[in-house]
Amino acid sequence: MDAAAHGLIISQLDDLADEVASTIVRFEQTGMTSLMKDDYVALHELEHRILTMRHEYVLAAAELNGIQR
Repeated sequence: MDAAAHGLIISQLDDLADEVASTIVRFEQTGMTSLMKDDYVALHELEHRILTMRHEYVLAAAELNGIQR
């Protein structure tokens, strides 16, 4: 995978993270955190997975560009 492909995936993960963060905020603003606790927790877990994946792609892209960890 080349640096451009990594960049595209990072951008898509950023967009997805923004959508999940917005959904979390809506949950909090509407008081759904207690009514739909399992879904609220799942959103946070999804956010964590997205950020972990993004971090891995950033590191991989950096290695392609000759930047050491």
